[in-house]
Amino acid sequence: MKKLSFVILICLCLGVRAQVDSLTQDGIVRVLAIGNSFSQDAVEQYLWELANEVGVKMIIGNAYRGGQGFQSHWIDVTESNNTFEYRKVVNGRRTNKPRTALSEIITDEPWQYITFQQVSQESGLTTTFEPYLTYLIQYAQGLQTNPNAAYGYHQTWAYSHDSTHGGFANYGNRQEVMYDSICAAVQYALQTHPEFSFVVPSGTAIQNARTTWLGDNMNRDGYHLDLKMGRYTAACAWFETITGISPVGLSYHPDGMDFLAAHTCQVSAHEAVARPFERTILDHEGLPAVNNIVPTGLVKLNFGADHTGDPVWNDITPALRTHLSIHDSNMNPTGILVTFTGEFGGSNKNGAAYTTTKMLMPSDVSQSALWGYAAGKFGGNGPRQNSVIRFSHLNPELEYEMTVFSSRDKCQDFRQTSFIVQGSDTWADALQSANNSHETAVIKHIRSTADGQLTLTVMPGSYNNSPNLFYYLNAITIKAKH
Repeated sequence: MKKLSFVILICLCLGVRAQVDSLTQDGIVRVLAIGNSFSQDAVEQYLWELANEVGVKMIIGNAYRGGQGFQSHWIDVTESNNTFEYRKVVNGRRTNKPRTALSEIITDEPWQYITFQQVSQESGLTTTFEPYLTYLIQYAQGLQTNPNAAYGYHQTWAYSHDSTHGGFANYGNRQEVMYDSICAAVQYALQTHPEFSFVVPSGTAIQNARTTWLGDNMNRDGYHLDLKMGRYTAACAWFETITGISPVGLSYHPDGMDFLAAHTCQVSAHEAVARPFERTILDHEGLPAVNNIVPTGLVKLNFGADHTGDPVWNDITPALRTHLSIHDSNMNPTGILVTFTGEFGGSNKNGAAYTTTKMLMPSDVSQSALWGYAAGKFGGNGPRQNSVIRFSHLNPELEYEMTVFSSRDKCQDFRQTSFIVQGSDTWADALQSANNSHETAVIKHIRSTADGQLTLTVMPGSYNNSPNLFYYLNAITIKAKH
């Protein structure tokens, strides 16, 4: 069996090498995106790593101007403002050269692939494309040092359904309308510009992933991509478009994603490359889109920046917006996703070290906390009236009981914290967080929405008299039952 696997691996490597040799003379694939933060999301993080796994040597460039599109790019060129940042990935190392002319970026390498994209809020509005897209293409053609360079269009993604981006109004604040408009606009660009020989369907890859159990969690702020699964999905779409190699089955994926989530993202991208302008329903890819898992034990969540040494506790840190691999106390997967939708102010380890609650928390769980404040000034972050966590892909057939612990040691005032859960109905409870070592808030008979979602809002309670109205979240256990 090992000998056969080795032969298969050699054949795959030879096949990859044949594809690479057909792309470039020196064995290095050079890719340049002319864009903004959306090209940053798509190519700067994981594309090089995917290519590296299959032995494709790749140099990646990103001509970056945040929040800018065709017209402003052309103005920068004509006025010689040189406000591009030249982001480059070589041998896995990322560099950034600010205040660079687009001409310098285009001539820096003999790029095989050069892509263009519109600014996100205008990505579905063809009236914003010309004459600037034409000018940019002709400019790149006149400067490129590779006579065999191929030009393509980077299809960006629609915003999340709850995005607060002002440009979402261009599409009636409807994700489906924005996605359809982007597809139509990209097809228009391809029809009017025979220079384009390919399209990178990042937008369709993201839309496909939204039909899976991952849901509409692909963005970190309503429009930019989630740092893990969103960016990884887009990178997979770029990888297959450029190399012709399917990402499905590759082992590389970012930290914070398990194989199941990575596979779902890979398939979403692969289907997008096959059908760039058509959403593919993938509701049985990875896990069923409607969760049917019944947890075999408590679901234990530890909140804060620090990790606990107890494996039965899931670490929910602000380093990730969405946490995917949530298991129960018997280490079985639950399929639940936990997403920060309203940020906390920070984290600390100032909770009670010794507790007497029924939650049976180790000290590194009870001490670790996320905190926020609703009044005055404290540190570098501004006040927030509340912080919000979304639980999604819950089993909608189950009833849930949520037990919450909130604690801040060595306080001289009252720091009551309220917890409001919203699903098919609304439930609430509160805790005196100041010097708390023994009390919990217990919210019973919770049911999710029909699509398996709950939101938890954490905020100061009515009896909170701290000058900054501090509030805290240390730990949660969730019990599920029919």
